Amino acid sequence: MKFKRTIAAVLALCTLISLSACSNNAATSDGGTSDSASSAADTTVNDDINNPVDVSDISLDINTGEDKVEPADLAYLGNYDVTTAGDVKPAYKYFQENYGCNINVTIVASNAIQERLTTLIASDDSPDLIDYADNVFPLMMSKNLVTPLEDYMDMSAPQWSGLEKYIDKYTWSGHKYYYPWSYNASPYFLIYNRGLFEELAIEDPKDLYDQGKWDWDAFRSCLQKFVDSGENRQGLYGYTATALFDSTGVPLICINDDGMLQSNLVDPNIERAANFMQDLKHDGLTTFPEGYINVSEEPITNGLAAFQSMGGWIITNYAKKMVKDSSLDIFFVPFPKDPKADEYYTGLSTFGYLVPAGSEHVQQAAVFINCCRLSKTDEALMETTKESIMKDKKYTEEQYEFSVSFEKVEDFNGVIDEPYGMDETTADLIRQMIDNVIFKMDDEELNAKSWTQMREENGSAIQSQVDYYNDLIKNSNGVAPAESETETSAAE
Repeated sequence: MKFKRTIAAVLALCTLISLSACSNNAATSDGGTSDSASSAADTTVNDDINNPVDVSDISLDINTGEDKVEPADLAYLGNYDVTTAGDVKPAYKYFQENYGCNINVTIVASNAIQERLTTLIASDDSPDLIDYADNVFPLMMSKNLVTPLEDYMDMSAPQWSGLEKYIDKYTWSGHKYYYPWSYNASPYFLIYNRGLFEELAIEDPKDLYDQGKWDWDAFRSCLQKFVDSGENRQGLYGYTATALFDSTGVPLICINDDGMLQSNLVDPNIERAANFMQDLKHDGLTTFPEGYINVSEEPITNGLAAFQSMGGWIITNYAKKMVKDSSLDIFFVPFPKDPKADEYYTGLSTFGYLVPAGSEHVQQAAVFINCCRLSKTDEALMETTKESIMKDKKYTEEQYEFSVSFEKVEDFNGVIDEPYGMDETTADLIRQMIDNVIFKMDDEELNAKSWTQMREENGSAIQSQVDYYNDLIKNSNGVAPAESETETSAAE
């Protein structure tokens, strides 16, 4: 059966796109998250013919001692092209034209960055920039793979105003390594065929969101009405990640106020969210559409499925389809509010770059990170960036305005979740638990189990890893105890 044969491919892709984008980082991750935190599956290419960018009239006050910056060729290792991506190209052009610096790009999947980086550092060929990935904190920091940046960043500069609480969360051994330039209060969206919803007389989720009525109950109602509207109609597919858990206001794994990892797997709110997802599965409202994988757009465009859950990077794929087919009306909403929560909570993702250990161009890399951040705060560069995004991504004005509204994180009750930052075995275990609850539970052939069963079987192993990394965080030099076999330092 095609459904069974696609499971392995789906799980592989879940791992690949978890940035960002996935989890809160988008890298996003992106994901997730910002347009830049796009999956390796996003192969959009633009150049100076398709997307000419003029930054000659822009002047940025970066406040990083930029007058002393020497021209250099930087090496970037990540999952998209920072020199051509619509939302980064203006910042790169400014960096190139005003500082005489170029960036040479090597594209790899998010989950391959650590292995490739370790090899490059060992061969004394370190890149100068890498994408933030799910396992940067605490795993990669514990391996001494990145360079602290506080000596190169001026937190009093306007572009960093109000962001200290996010930057401080990723402190390791008293140092700051990660200065996210992009923030998103909805790293995952629910994509739907708005034109078809209208034909079926199903309330528009965007209207429900605008009216403050978009909650779990309204979401379930839309799913049920869609599934009931035709013999072959199905409900939700895609990758839910932590979005529904986070809507309770409680993340699966968080960094608490003491800077330590904290597991909330036994929290009753997490249990309640898991039960909600399990009920959706019980009632046939979640599925992998037969013959498709979770990043496929066809189930939405052809009217097979009600919603696709995916990072915001996929919106441009739909926007480009709409350019070619004017009859299509595809839109998106954030995950719904938990009706029992005191506020509307959303997962909050960050995205940016880190400077690897061994980089010879730390100052230049820091200037580029500041240029990227100013693309979100400097009015002139923001306008140029919007023009670049609109030409590259092909968004409608409505799609663009709604998507960027989630970058104003001060307007949201954002929840930062860090479930994938530990060793890969633990990260995979958590991914399987989430995927099992929403899509595979009740499938005897897959030997699927309930959330409670999985939590009881795996909770102690996950907590052991949380404790392990908390010991590292407490340790002043961030090096694992010599007798531990769980993780080893980069030197080892």
